[in-house]
Amino acid sequence: MVLGALAAVAAWSTGQLFTSELDQGEIAKTFENHKLGALITMIIMIVGAIIRIYLVAKRKEDTNMKWLVFALYLLGFGAVTFTGLMGGSMVYNFMLGA
Repeated sequence: MVLGALAAVAAWSTGQLFTSELDQGEIAKTFENHKLGALITMIIMIVGAIIRIYLVAKRKEDTNMKWLVFALYLLGFGAVTFTGLMGGSMVYNFMLGA
């Protein structure tokens, strides 16, 4: 999961560095939703990884805090699914990058 959090940072960073802003109607809304989903995914995964590392380092893996990490990763799954849906919509509905 730590690698997943690092990959989320890399994906968000490259998106920020290598994409230009879109300001054309409906695709602009989809693009903004995609960017927001990516940011939310990254934050959730970083927070989840930090808490998980803390629990392992302090040998508190058997506490109820593990369920918080599980919930964060579940939210991260939802966020990355939404982000992918928005990215796919930009490609298939608006032919962006095709």
